[in-house]
Amino acid sequence: MITSLVVWCCCLDANMPARNSAESIVSVSWPDHLTFGEGDGRLATPDAVARRMEVWRDELGATGLHWRVLRSRIPGTFRAARGYAHPSATAAAAAQWDEMKTVPTLARAAGLQSWLYVSLFDDGYPLAPPSVRAVSYHNAMHGRHVAWQSRLTEQHPDWVTVDRRGRRQWGVVNLLSAGARRAMRDRMLGLLKGTGFDGLFVCLRSQSRPADQADQFGFNPAALRAFKVRHGHAVSRDPAVLQGWRDLLGDGLTQFLVELRCALGSRQLGVGVPRGDILGPPLGNTTLAWRDWMAGGLVDAMVVDQDSSRCPSMWHHLWPMHQGTGYLQDYRTGEGMPPLRRQLQREYGPLAADTHVDLWVARQWHDRAPREESALARIPGVAGMVFSSFRHDNPGAIARGNWRAGRTGATGRPVRPR
Repeated sequence: MITSLVVWCCCLDANMPARNSAESIVSVSWPDHLTFGEGDGRLATPDAVARRMEVWRDELGATGLHWRVLRSRIPGTFRAARGYAHPSATAAAAAQWDEMKTVPTLARAAGLQSWLYVSLFDDGYPLAPPSVRAVSYHNAMHGRHVAWQSRLTEQHPDWVTVDRRGRRQWGVVNLLSAGARRAMRDRMLGLLKGTGFDGLFVCLRSQSRPADQADQFGFNPAALRAFKVRHGHAVSRDPAVLQGWRDLLGDGLTQFLVELRCALGSRQLGVGVPRGDILGPPLGNTTLAWRDWMAGGLVDAMVVDQDSSRCPSMWHHLWPMHQGTGYLQDYRTGEGMPPLRRQLQREYGPLAADTHVDLWVARQWHDRAPREESALARIPGVAGMVFSSFRHDNPGAIARGNWRAGRTGATGRPVRPR
């Protein structure tokens, strides 16, 4: 039985990889490019990718990229209501070359570091019945009538986090389960195997349906047992007890990163987090122990100020009818935390400078603002900004404020008969 989850392993020592001194990173959501991009902005061929890498380097000052893995690379099931097509399945069909081997080679030729971008809390969900989709859906524009779910959560629904009534927050695994941690770690290592990526970027964003209340989920049997062992009593609704519960859930995340770090060897580990000390919307008040990760040398890089509530490519709200309440801090409104610049100056920056962890500021959810970006980059400890490749490469789609629906089924809309 687990009594303490934070167990630092012997691999966290002087042999850690050298720090990355890049000035900016480009976040590449390849599925969005393939499905909705235009011209070279589709990134449909290696030649197009090579040309855009040079643009990212020259126009965005990039010396690194995060390459987001296709859904089809993760065993799972695409589902769509009759007459609809899943956009991620469309993207997978458009991929006619091996990006896992080609992208690191192209990046190296362009003088860029390459990191494989994976998600930890985004394992999908079953397709809801029509009556539910009428009032509750993931983005009416391209996700209302389609769904994807990983084989891992199909085969192990007991690993999906649950509330006190046993209702699941599909897509989010409870990391107090050793089996779930091991499965997620092995998936990520399997994706990296045989590739030339310099590192692994683990994103904590989630597209799962938001919790109705911030302390709703996490009450899996393994988690309840671990809490009782640690505290000698069951979880209650008392605020002091709840904070211990939040910390325990956060320890599960920390332990996962420890185990992953130990298995990565010489490859670098980066993590993308929301701003603040909790995971926040849509996941809950789980403690985010980013200070321990940096001080303990657990991560090589951290991207801060990520946003799970909006698409980073087009800024559509992902679950517009579900916002959730009860968050101790809310990055969407700034409630419970100082402004970004002050937080970088007083909290993130000093620790990053002291520990030599590369600290990046996510700008995918902001219009370009050179003066503001320059001011943020000058804060001691800040390595640079993270920009969206889709927004830079596809100005037509951005100007329209909508995906291009020219390709059949690309937006999850009805497939037109030919």
